[in-house]
Amino acid sequence: MINIKVPGKLYIAGEYAVVENGFPAVVTTINRFINLSIKESSEQHGTIFSKQYQDTPLSWIRDKNQVNLINHTDSLDYVLSAIHVTEKFLIENHIQLKNFDLVIDSQLDNGDGKKYGLGSSAAVTVGVVKVLCAFYNFKIDRLTLFKLAALAHYNIQGNGSLGDIAAIAYTGWIGYHSVNRDWLEKQNQKSLLPLIQQNWPDLKIETLTAPSDLKLLIGWTGIPASTSHLIKEVKAYHEANYQDFILKSKDCVSKLIEGFKKQNLALIQKEINTNHHLLNNLGKLSGVEIETPKLKRLIEIANNNGGSAKTSGAGGGDCGIAIFNKNDNYKNVIQEWKKNNIIPLQLSIYQEEILS
Repeated sequence: MINIKVPGKLYIAGEYAVVENGFPAVVTTINRFINLSIKESSEQHGTIFSKQYQDTPLSWIRDKNQVNLINHTDSLDYVLSAIHVTEKFLIENHIQLKNFDLVIDSQLDNGDGKKYGLGSSAAVTVGVVKVLCAFYNFKIDRLTLFKLAALAHYNIQGNGSLGDIAAIAYTGWIGYHSVNRDWLEKQNQKSLLPLIQQNWPDLKIETLTAPSDLKLLIGWTGIPASTSHLIKEVKAYHEANYQDFILKSKDCVSKLIEGFKKQNLALIQKEINTNHHLLNNLGKLSGVEIETPKLKRLIEIANNNGGSAKTSGAGGGDCGIAIFNKNDNYKNVIQEWKKNNIIPLQLSIYQEEILS
């Protein structure tokens, strides 16, 4: 039996603009996980058991070297896509395929099926790629892990920046410049090896180190949001103001990344505030509710207590973040969040040992 875990993610800055080719975002991973276990099957078929979506394991058979569920369910689309992409890559590396039993157990919701907005589809995609490579004893580096998971995820979702995939593949704080999706869509996936081995246009992933005095607080509104739906709504807004937004976001996030590199907490907080105002204005101009009343209150409370705060991800629900100096008295923020039915999540940054 092989067991692995992959973390959830949080967007810190750069949302919406990062869906444009080559535009930057800062993303991090937190210590709440999807756990995956895999073992070789003793039967002529395998099983997949996702505990959040199934009561019992679902059987699969292999048809022309591809895993196919006997009874298909949309809830496993990302899982199946990750299996198909990874095993195709392994075949091209002359690996003999085997039947397996896969179990997936997620901590990225609140126990009632409500997601926190911590990137569950991205985490399960990265996790399946990672656990399969471990199962076949095939070592990959973080960039290859990202590329395989990115292909699998994009094949299902069809939009988004893939920054969540990058964060979960690398873990910790990262600066991410989004791959050129126009180029990616034109690539022939009949043979994966050349695609995985070549440089991907506009893609840049760099690990960052947070200043030692940085304290990150995370508040959950209790209202799940649909990232892909919100992205489509904002993307439909193609006036000059949108172009102004993405250019200002690029400048803001570039300065934010410099703040991490220079270990300058004041600069980081300044650019978090800038990004908040940019996103808030984008929501007003496009008619998309990025900052819900609860998220607005979350941000107000943090700002009134000396922090810098904003929505995390596409907004419309899910989480907000606040950055403080750890020496400040931020406990009042937690209490005020609770009084306003905002749930403080007891999370911290998760950094995995480097694969290679």
